[in-house]
Amino acid sequence: MVGGAGESWQQREERRRQVAREARLMAREPAGWLPRLVLVVATAAWLATLAWMAATLPERVPTHWSGGGTPDGWSSRAFAVGFALVTPLVLFYPMLWISRLVMVWPDGVNAPHKEWWLDRPRRLLRFERLLREDLMVIVGLSVLLMAGIGLIMGYAAHRPGGTVPGWWFAALVGGFVGALALVIVRVMTGPRYRPDDDPELA
Repeated sequence: MVGGAGESWQQREERRRQVAREARLMAREPAGWLPRLVLVVATAAWLATLAWMAATLPERVPTHWSGGGTPDGWSSRAFAVGFALVTPLVLFYPMLWISRLVMVWPDGVNAPHKEWWLDRPRRLLRFERLLREDLMVIVGLSVLLMAGIGLIMGYAAHRPGGTVPGWWFAALVGGFVGALALVIVRVMTGPRYRPDDDPELA
């Protein structure tokens, strides 16, 4: 089902709904090994950090610092561990479901060359897989950021006065922002989402 230049927006919307209906009946393409590895390693690091925090944190834990690394906010051990546990579960891991949105509401997700990807069921399946892989990497980076924050909290909790080197936070956040920027630039300007000459997608 291919759209023509003279189709109305209603016809285009109906065509895309039909493409999505057909795509939902087809088997999903499996994600590549590298995005899955990033997500698995990040999850393992996060879980290990959680276990370490739960086993070693004292009852009073520094959870916020000034620019110089001096703590200006303290919390209980339960709050610190709960924060490190709940934040990825609520904010990060649900992002993995966004890729499924293209199968029920294709226009709700934006990407380069979207018109081409939404035109046929097989292309829509490939689009969903590419988006799912990118989200795996983004979620993995976000979870690693949370694990890094947990490590800093755990280290600071055992330091006199809860102080840590101020540059640690800049390095952690800077590394995360830099890696995230690379992913976004790759998505928006790289060849990943360009129309593919794969015969299966023609």
